Amino acid sequence: MAEFEIETCRGVDEGSSSTSAPAATTTNSTLEVRVDPRTEPKPRKRRIEKVPLTMRRYEKTKEYFDPKVVSIGPYHHGKEELQMAERIKPLVAKLFISGSGRELDEFRKNVLEIVDEARSYYLEGSTDMYSNEEFAEMMLLDGFLVAAYIESKTPGYKNPKILFALETHLGQHDTFLLEVDISCLLENQIPFQVLELLMSLKSKHHKLTEMLDKMIHSILSWDKRIDDTKQPNHFLEYVWLWQNKFSQSNRTRETSTGPIWDYYYSFKSVVELKAKGIYARRGSDYGQRDFKFKSFFFFAVLEIPPIILNPMYVINISNQIAYEWTPNNPTNLPTMAYMNFLKSLINTAEDVKELRAMDILFTPCTSDEEAAKF
Repeated sequence: MAEFEIETCRGVDEGSSSTSAPAATTTNSTLEVRVDPRTEPKPRKRRIEKVPLTMRRYEKTKEYFDPKVVSIGPYHHGKEELQMAERIKPLVAKLFISGSGRELDEFRKNVLEIVDEARSYYLEGSTDMYSNEEFAEMMLLDGFLVAAYIESKTPGYKNPKILFALETHLGQHDTFLLEVDISCLLENQIPFQVLELLMSLKSKHHKLTEMLDKMIHSILSWDKRIDDTKQPNHFLEYVWLWQNKFSQSNRTRETSTGPIWDYYYSFKSVVELKAKGIYARRGSDYGQRDFKFKSFFFFAVLEIPPIILNPMYVINISNQIAYEWTPNNPTNLPTMAYMNFLKSLINTAEDVKELRAMDILFTPCTSDEEAAKF
């Protein structure tokens, strides 16, 4: 029940009968409003969203959102150019469950039991063309492929037969692109619930979040854990939570009545900062967002984590920004803030040259001008 303080109007007979709606009653100077809980908006379920149309239509980024080798989930399922990977999914499934002591039908039966819940993770209407059996089979084979990818990258769990099979049938280039399709694309995700089910059925030692933590730690040698209370919906969301683990807890929303320039900040490029006595240095942490500023008596140091500016980096960042822009997802846009900061630091070819000299920026671009533009 909400209460609103109101001032009683002079000249009004407080004893007169009220014609107000039954949901509101007045007592002296207090208006009591009873809200029917059935009319209150319910929180939306977080889903595996699609890339906002504004980003898909943008010429510079539109090519970063569609899979090149494999479809995961219903959004790109059935595309003709992705059929080669469809043919190897049953083989990967067989290799993944080998040694589990279970038959494929047992996995299929368990996935079919959660088929309605799995559907609910995708946009309404996007799975209507599939029967329960067809959708469960999609979740089963796609889930096996993603689970096998995670297993093949995790120390202590690696199955060399899976990677060998992928490279044999797809080639090394498409196998690399397959990794990008699985780990980076917003529209190419599968519910964590499906992955957890498949992992747990294979072995009691296959715990999904623990394996992902080990996998990322082995890649970046960086020991972090996501907050267990924030259960991700899918792989990309897990990566987003991991990268932004410490950027959320220390951020508070404040209101300000100051001048308009209080809402804007002016950052300088690396060369401009150096001219002012602020020097760039490679950070000791490999976390993408772990910038550190250290001030001394006559100068200061800005520690910048290593930046590998390649196509996979750009695809990953673009899809994380798309994820932040989708409905009912985080709205403080940390990835966008990170990219805007980098764009301020790297403004010209001289900035690229300075960061390369400090072993901060690594790029396959053929010139510093190309890297700055990239």
